[in-house]
Amino acid sequence: MKKVAIMTDTIASIPREIAKEYGIEIIPFHVVIDGKSYVETEIDMNQLYARLKEKGNLPTTSAPSVGEFLEAYRELSQRAESILHISMNSAFTMAYGASIEAKELAREKLPKTIIEVIDSKTVESSELLIVLEGARAAKQGKSLDEVIQIANNMIPRMNQLSTRDTLFYLDKGGRIFEAKSWAEAESKNSFRAIVEIDASTGGVTKPIARAKTRSQVMKKMVDIARERVGDKKLHAAIAHANVPDQAEQLKQMVLSQFQCDEFYVVDVPPVAATQNGQGLIEFGFYSSG
Repeated sequence: MKKVAIMTDTIASIPREIAKEYGIEIIPFHVVIDGKSYVETEIDMNQLYARLKEKGNLPTTSAPSVGEFLEAYRELSQRAESILHISMNSAFTMAYGASIEAKELAREKLPKTIIEVIDSKTVESSELLIVLEGARAAKQGKSLDEVIQIANNMIPRMNQLSTRDTLFYLDKGGRIFEAKSWAEAESKNSFRAIVEIDASTGGVTKPIARAKTRSQVMKKMVDIARERVGDKKLHAAIAHANVPDQAEQLKQMVLSQFQCDEFYVVDVPPVAATQNGQGLIEFGFYSSG
């Protein structure tokens, strides 16, 4: 039996090989297309992106149910003494509440297993880095309290900057928050926005900067990172929605300015694509020092 099992959601965009290496359990969200709900693992991404381009009768998303969380906890309890679930930001989803409710039910149904839940205050690329740090600690055999402390210490250190072709999907899904005025102005003024979603924003969407072109926006993202961390080494992750060439361009821009202790480039899952549209690029990072 492991001391601590790490669990997260598909929003964290954990590559399969990393999940396998660290034994990370991943609970999927759902995409609802024409009234039918599909688990994310059932979604064809090419078909999804084609559907999103229509901007009419758009797919929607839904969180895992309390029952799905409870079943995931039950399965993990067979191979671990305790479970730490690291959730995407609670401001965006009902999944966090469902995971808490399932945790309370598990007190009776799984009395020998200690379960804790953490709100990462972020999504995708930055959530990946938080989960990975927690998983490393768990693999080293640290106690649940130690793993929780490590994960909690990561959350305020994390930065998550993102840009997308349009704020339309984020606004449509009700996740625009402080960037609402920018979404409304976007149709009248041609610009690309940078928004931040991490602990510094309370886990909600906050507008940071904007520029005319994608290249200018990515340069601003790198410049913001330089302002925040100076010459320190980075831990970084880029998550993207079907724009691998642009993700690689941003990666090279980052590597030209920083030494990186680790760097991941990952595709976002179907739910994140649905909520943001094709063209999303997220830059998650924190400094080594």
